[in-house]
Amino acid sequence: MLCAFVLGYDVAARVAGGFAPRPLAHQNGQVSLLAAAAAGARLHGLDAAGISRAMRIATTLLLTPSYTNAVAGATALNVAGGMSGFAAALAPELARAGFEAQEDAIEQALGELVGAGFTAERVLDNLGTVWHITRNYFRLYACCNPIHPALDCLQEAMTALRPRPDEIKRIDVATYRFASVMRNPDPPNYFASKYSLPHAAATLVVRGGAGYAALDDSALQDPVIAALRQRVRVTEDPAMTAVAPRLRPARVTVTLTDGRRATHSRESHRGDFQQPFAESAIRRKFRELASVVLHPEGVRSAENAVDRSEDWRSIADLTELLRRCGRD
Repeated sequence: MLCAFVLGYDVAARVAGGFAPRPLAHQNGQVSLLAAAAAGARLHGLDAAGISRAMRIATTLLLTPSYTNAVAGATALNVAGGMSGFAAALAPELARAGFEAQEDAIEQALGELVGAGFTAERVLDNLGTVWHITRNYFRLYACCNPIHPALDCLQEAMTALRPRPDEIKRIDVATYRFASVMRNPDPPNYFASKYSLPHAAATLVVRGGAGYAALDDSALQDPVIAALRQRVRVTEDPAMTAVAPRLRPARVTVTLTDGRRATHSRESHRGDFQQPFAESAIRRKFRELASVVLHPEGVRSAENAVDRSEDWRSIADLTELLRRCGRD
């Protein structure tokens, strides 16, 4: 299971490195679906040729979800993640049953069908020496990743000024194009709120954070948050767009009703292998999320179990523990 997990991450990152997605295409259900098929094939015990065949078969299952689903609050976008799991089960079974696929199925699918180009040579860069699961990123804010650099800047400005929400005249955010479209001040539902920079910014100011507990359903109906959302202005900075996605810059200026202001900027988000969070912060987030479905002793037991995962006899060492410790 652990081998398949590591393999899935590596395939996803390596294939994504050579993939040029179309402008509106959300990445769920594309490269991630092929990586899930590879991981599923490894779990089925297929060899290299079998994993390749399963991935090539899986190209017929690739999806075309749009990023506009997110801003519109269309939860249909979440179907794509589930379909990746479906492909992880189905594609290896089809390979074992004798289904075949064309040799260049992945190149054609990513380069001409769902994507705008694919450079296969990049897949092998530092193969076996760089493991991409170690280059993953974590998010402490419970919203879409492109919003995070602006929230970091806002948090620094709030620390400098320490205003009450009603003392804020306006919040001006400049960022790169992809993040700048997430500017709807009136997200229609909880899902859409995760892709609204004005909502996440207002929640951070009013509730002191933008984690899972702060950005919940009640935040949408909070009248103080709703009022502050209208005073957040988001614009694209072409210079920032020019350096994305290598960097994901943002600049935030908070202006108060008494004339004081503070401006802070960042080149990119925190949480990846270049700017990692402290392990203690990641563990706190795990405990917060796990406590939603596990009782307190279960949270501690799950954390301890993951710490000794190399000693598991099978995945049942974890799944049985989770069944016993679940909240009623």
